[in-house]
Order: sequence, then C-alpha cells, then structure tokens
Amino acid sequence: METSKMILTEQGIINTYNKRQQEQSNLYFQYQEIKKQNPAFGYKRISKVIQQPEHKTRWWHNKKHTPTPIQAINWLKQRSLIPLEENNQKLPLIAKILGTTLGDGGIFQNLNGIFLSSAELSTIEEFKRDIEQIFGTDSNSRIIEGGEYGHSYCYQNTNRNIIRFFQALGAPIGRKSKIELSVPEWIIKHNLQDYFFSSFFGNEIGIPKIHKDNRRTDSLDIGLVCKKELLQNRIAFLNTIKEYLKEKGVKADKIYTQRHKQDDKLLMKLAINLNFDNLMNFYKNINISYSQQKAQKLQNTLQELQQLKLKRFNKLSSTINIL
Repeated sequence: METSKMILTEQGIINTYNKRQQEQSNLYFQYQEIKKQNPAFGYKRISKVIQQPEHKTRWWHNKKHTPTPIQAINWLKQRSLIPLEENNQKLPLIAKILGTTLGDGGIFQNLNGIFLSSAELSTIEEFKRDIEQIFGTDSNSRIIEGGEYGHSYCYQNTNRNIIRFFQALGAPIGRKSKIELSVPEWIIKHNLQDYFFSSFFGNEIGIPKIHKDNRRTDSLDIGLVCKKELLQNRIAFLNTIKEYLKEKGVKADKIYTQRHKQDDKLLMKLAINLNFDNLMNFYKNINISYSQQKAQKLQNTLQELQQLKLKRFNKLSSTINIL
C-alpha cells in the first residue's frame, strides 16, 4: 500500500508472516538481486556474500524450497493479484468478500480457513463462485451442513495463500467479538464501500416486518456483539457505517447499547430511521449481497407497508367526502 494506485504489494503479504519468515524472504530477495547484478556468480559465492549456508542458495538456484511467503506471492502473481492495483477488475469481488469477514464470515484464529456461514444455501454457493472467480477452482474448499439452532451451511476454504491475501487486506482474524473492527482504509480510498457494505449488510442487518399494530414496521438495525472494553471501537465502527448510509440518503440516527446474555459482552445496534421515505431510500440505494431472502423480505415489507398506507389514505379520503 505504497502509492495512491497500489493497494497491496509483495511486502504486504510478507508482513502477515512471523519474523523468521520475513527474514528468510528478505534474504531470498538479496540473493535474487545479487544474482541479477552478477550473472556469473554461482550459488556458493552468493552464499558467502549473504552469509547463509550453501544448501540454502543451492535450493534457491534450483527454484526449490523458497521461503513460504515467496511461494504465496508467486501463487498470487500467477492470478494477477500481486501487486494489487486500483484498476484490477477483481476489486469489486474482493471488497465484497472482505465485507463478509466482518459479518457472518471470517478467518479462523489459527489461519486454517476462511469461511462464511448462512442459513441460505444459495448464499454459500454464490460466495463459492466469487472465490473461484478471483482465485480459480482448487480442492481446498468444502460446504458443511449443520447448525445448532436449525439448518445452516458453512463454506470453508483452507488455501493459505487465499487466507494470507485477505489477512493482508485487513480481514479480522479470530473471534470478532474480542478484537477491534474497522473498515480497511483502502476500501474507502478507492470508493469500494458499495461492494464491501453490500455483503456486510447482507450478513448483519435485521430486516423489519410489519408491527402487530399494522401501522409501522419493527426495527431495521445493524447489531454487533463485543467485549465491554471494545465499546468505543464499536461506536467508531458504527459511526463509519452511519456516515456511509448518510451519503446514500439514509438516516441512521441512534446507536443503542445493552447488556448481552453473556455478562462480559455488549449488544450494540445502529438503528435506521423507520420513516417510509427513509426505508425506501435504503431499499433503492443500498445493495444487499449474500442473502436473497433478506433482499426479498425487505421488498415484501415495503410493499405491505405501502398497501397499509394506501388503505389509511383511502379511508381518510372517504371520511372527508362524507363530511
């Protein structure tokens, strides 16, 4: 992330590895640079220059046993993903997938997989297609059926190159309720919020239904669970969402905080104004990805609310005519 047009460089991938792997990668680059400037040098001579064992430079000379970060970089280069620049046609899909890592998806703490969970099989299949469109088809993915509170699906991909790629782009690692969250700077800088938030909303937004009084809808909000010590971070994160919605003509005025069923956690909600025009602006101006059911439910709720308003208007009009 070194220039205005550059989103991710080789060094960004290397930085996701431990200190030893970073050191080995730097030595490998030194080896390559010395070889480039001195074509006549053999691996033995170069090993003395960089003060490394001969077997190591012999491996590199034979293109074997290169440092793990270099292998990841080469794998991503073959797919035109490193360096990642602002004109890369895959950026919208990348931003869309990244949005799920702050929602119902994520990366396991041990970096053993990137995943997305959903009650909708169509969502999981769409997510799988998007991953394959970016990286190509491989044998490291699977779809698991299950669910503690009903039927659900989970897509998992164990390809470490894919995992490191999203880690370098700002995906949170491990349980999100225990760590700080933020929208990666490059998403905002390169105007990719629409794609990022479409999937985040698809995961996290609660779609309203008509209230039992038949006059309004239930709440439309975005809810997050976090440790109590992360209160200020979540307020800042929800305010970022609030500003994005404002740019789209959608009012979200209030942030509510309440105790979670687990004593050491909070449930925080950003409430979207339930005014009919505001709901229509949300429907028209905000895309919802990775949830056909939520998108359809919002449309159905608005149509029902519109019919109720029309009935009340007709009833009021008839009363005026009688008078």
